Amino acid sequence: MTRPRLRLLLCCLFAASPVTAQDGGLARVEVRGLSGDALDNVRGALAIERLDPQRRAALSASRLDYLLRRTPAEVRRALEPYGHYSPTIAIRIERDGDGAATVIIDIDPGEPVRVGDRRIRMQGEAADDSRIGAVLGSFEPLPGEVFDHRRYERSKAEVERRLAERGYFDARPQTARVEVSRAERRADIHLLWDSGPRHAFGEAVFGEHGFRPGLLDKLVRWTPGEPYDQARLIALQRSLADLDYFSAIDIRPDLDATDPDSRRVPIRIDLAPARRSIYSAGLSYGTDTGAGLNLGWERRWVNTRGHKALANLDWAQRRQLLTTQYRVPAFAWLDGWYTGALNLLNEEFDGLESQRAELVASRSGRLGLWNLTASLHAQRERFGTGGDFSDYTSLVYPALRAQASRGDDPLYPTRGWGLIAELRGGGAWVGSDLGFAQAHAQGRYVTSFGRRHRLLLRGEAGYTRVDDFDRFPPSLRFYAGGDRSVRGYGYREIGPRVDEVVVGGTRLLTGSVELERMFSARWGGALFVDAGDAFRRRDEFDARVGVGLGLRWRSPVGPVRVDVAHGIDNRDRSIRIHLSMGPDL
Repeated sequence: MTRPRLRLLLCCLFAASPVTAQDGGLARVEVRGLSGDALDNVRGALAIERLDPQRRAALSASRLDYLLRRTPAEVRRALEPYGHYSPTIAIRIERDGDGAATVIIDIDPGEPVRVGDRRIRMQGEAADDSRIGAVLGSFEPLPGEVFDHRRYERSKAEVERRLAERGYFDARPQTARVEVSRAERRADIHLLWDSGPRHAFGEAVFGEHGFRPGLLDKLVRWTPGEPYDQARLIALQRSLADLDYFSAIDIRPDLDATDPDSRRVPIRIDLAPARRSIYSAGLSYGTDTGAGLNLGWERRWVNTRGHKALANLDWAQRRQLLTTQYRVPAFAWLDGWYTGALNLLNEEFDGLESQRAELVASRSGRLGLWNLTASLHAQRERFGTGGDFSDYTSLVYPALRAQASRGDDPLYPTRGWGLIAELRGGGAWVGSDLGFAQAHAQGRYVTSFGRRHRLLLRGEAGYTRVDDFDRFPPSLRFYAGGDRSVRGYGYREIGPRVDEVVVGGTRLLTGSVELERMFSARWGGALFVDAGDAFRRRDEFDARVGVGLGLRWRSPVGPVRVDVAHGIDNRDRSIRIHLSMGPDL
């Protein structure tokens, strides 16, 4: 008999020794020597641990003896997924004054089994597929690493998932064997798949949808006969979802209808229409704009060509905006829209008032992660102070905008980033009263450490060249301060001043560092430091700093933030409360 087996037999005999103790019920079970997931798995595997309070109180000595005889085997099985095949297990009982038993299980997991020989192969057409080869090359665990069953099973599942994604629908495992030697603490992995042939795309078959024939076919980005790739189906689903015509989208390969000769798989697309008209109304409050009313109407499709229309009124104390849009689907080159819009805006902040009417024609589209927009703007803006709208400017200018974000959760990312960049400018050559060029960028980054902590970084920068700043519309100038800028200061409070009125600047630079800790699944707190300035010349830059703390609520519709901040250099030395909501990226 080998030494590990002899030690295991002695442990089993020792586990049976407490049977002679008197009846008195079970007080608790202590498992020592483990931590983390291994401890949780062992506790979940113990029959004695799963007893409810009533059965614990009535537990007899004979029943306790039976459960303890089972315990070593349960512990061994629970530790094997973590690579521990030869643990040392010692069990003892302590009783309190009432005779209730405390079972103490001391576990030494021992040296884990490690991966030795590893033969992972693929035969069939997938043997020459670089995407499949990359998955096989990253198979875990690696030689010399602990043979963790969870990593092994995840890697197997990833190989089979990738085979299905690449169209190897006939793939089957030929060999799936792991040879474990407890004596040598070694696990040899032998895996072989036969992928069979790769299937190809067939025709895209749309179900009933109510739009003119051929409209949605333009979104299909493959030709029948091309090799199957599930990424194309995901791209099609995203394009259909972005149209916002449908409440449900089901895209699937119809394997039963596969052509046996060409192995072309038809793609079935079933669509359920969404509600055609949307009406919305609500009350709002923002520390930047004050109390307000929101009214909205949207027609998801106006006709069988898929045109859209919407109107939205956002009426707040310090800002009133009416937006109307008409959109036409655009599927050439990039999925997107041709849009015509009319915007009417009236706002007043810190004594500076402006009224703007703007016409916008744009073409938008998606390229990978990026949402791209090219637009042409024609606007006329009146502005002044104290009700004197003596200045007005007419501008016509083109603009380019790019926006992208990536995160592991759209509502509460623990890792991710977001970026928005804009370029715009014009001059007399396009009908403007003055020439200007402007660049503006905003970036966000989120990372986490531990289970409850996040670090959020935010930055914003802008630069403008303009012929006559005094005639440059306030809506295009840069300001700092407010809920999403430098907290501790009022909205647009930071910037160059004329007669104590903030008139804005041609340059902008702000940054923020925020540390967040969640106290529960829904509630948390944050500490932050914001800094930045809006200015006219480089030597005028004077960063204003705001510090504070906040309350965080992970609501079902996104994070809600309540911040209490103090601007170190603010004019009235006051404490400000900032309320905001919306995604972090």
